[in-house]
Amino acid sequence: MDHNFKFLTLPHRSGEVANVFIHGYSAGHDMEDRCKLRKYIPTSLHNCINIFAFWPSGHWAQFDSASSGGVAALARINALAGAGAAAIDRAMHFNSSRNRATDMGKQLLGQLERYLLKHHPYVSKVNLVGHSLGGRVVVSALLDLLDKPAHEGLEVGEVLLMAAAAELSAEQAQAIRQRTKCKLYNAYSEDDRILQLNLGEDSIGRRPIDNFEDVMNVHMKSFGHTDYWENLEKVLRKSRFHGYTGGLPRSNQPEPLDEAPDPVETDYLLHDLLELTSPAIRGQVAKHLRSSSWTKLEAEPALYPLTQELQLLGGHCLVNLARGRGLKYVQILLMLAQHYGLVNELHDCAQVVEMEALLISKCFHASFGEKHLLASRHDIVQHLEAMTEQGYFEQVDALAASLTVTSYFSTPEAPAPAYRKSDSTLPSGTTEIALASASALSALSDLIPTERIKAAVTNLKSAVKPGYSALIPAVAILFYARLKLNNEGLL
Repeated sequence: MDHNFKFLTLPHRSGEVANVFIHGYSAGHDMEDRCKLRKYIPTSLHNCINIFAFWPSGHWAQFDSASSGGVAALARINALAGAGAAAIDRAMHFNSSRNRATDMGKQLLGQLERYLLKHHPYVSKVNLVGHSLGGRVVVSALLDLLDKPAHEGLEVGEVLLMAAAAELSAEQAQAIRQRTKCKLYNAYSEDDRILQLNLGEDSIGRRPIDNFEDVMNVHMKSFGHTDYWENLEKVLRKSRFHGYTGGLPRSNQPEPLDEAPDPVETDYLLHDLLELTSPAIRGQVAKHLRSSSWTKLEAEPALYPLTQELQLLGGHCLVNLARGRGLKYVQILLMLAQHYGLVNELHDCAQVVEMEALLISKCFHASFGEKHLLASRHDIVQHLEAMTEQGYFEQVDALAASLTVTSYFSTPEAPAPAYRKSDSTLPSGTTEIALASASALSALSDLIPTERIKAAVTNLKSAVKPGYSALIPAVAILFYARLKLNNEGLL
């Protein structure tokens, strides 16, 4: 199991203090949830650098093949036995994640220090905020500091534990306080029923830390376990957490709620990107979408129908048509990542643009082999930025051609990429590389080793699945648009 954190610095950063947020169990497990968590960080946390630390916390609904097979086998024999087996399996899964949280805590400050030295070397102090098992990560990190010299490691200013699924005695809290000189806040609620499932422990997320006056116990009356992120601003205000006390108070007037938000206009990662990008790029997206018989687009579609048609290509086209809406953009990316077998690599993607880079490089690799210039996830941005816009469009056109059924009766090639004349950083000879499509059935004899055969089969599935041959190149154009726009809120 991966024990690396994936750190993400949020937009609008300033100052020399970093607030580091750590999620809990069944959170931050995919890009959709990571985008959701990012939105909970209030803009009133000004004069700080806000960083999310994502870790492989697991999800209660994600069964591995062994677990799902065993549960399914018992369920076929007896439904109650299957339900019991599922409950036991999920309890074991949570216990595994609980142990992993303790281990991750011992890695947190070291990995965070290396990240800060690389990206924010001027940071002098960090504040830690952990929810649920994320609170356990923080407690483990602080307890691990007790065995290290006082001058070693990052300076910890404030610590906010929210519904922490961990135990912490007054003596341990005092030792942490003496070692770090930090301010310690414990936000708890006796109405938190989820923490009652943390068997074998008396979680501080349900009770105050008694007999130690240097801990500020923050009673969040009537809070359930999942209420903390959605009400983060309220928790920060009540605890007087650093960086928030200078923020403007929220208006007492309730914010108007849209009971039926438009799924097209609220998909900001797609709708807003298309709105802000150039007409030429929007035209390329529309061109590829029109190549599918599952779409109905005018020659120059407006923003709304263009967004809507792309969403409708995600998931099952017939189901989408029946319910009148498609998938959100991040859900489409997850669907394509599963199609290309990239789920295990998604932990390393904290931003949508990183997920797009992973996916598109895999697409070029599957179609044209590992030597294609855009087939490497680590180099794709460098080569893409060096290409002319038309040169990249031609590469995507070749990718689209390799994803059609007719490509299996020919050998489509990727054109030699056209670079900007001002670029001189790329190795000589790179513009001469043009590889035959690895998906052509006529070239199957050249697809040894097995990895190339798998790529050919994946491309065949892309060709026959409704809408995929149009959706994949459209995503490749959106990836280009996101990089060129470079809007932090849309990355």
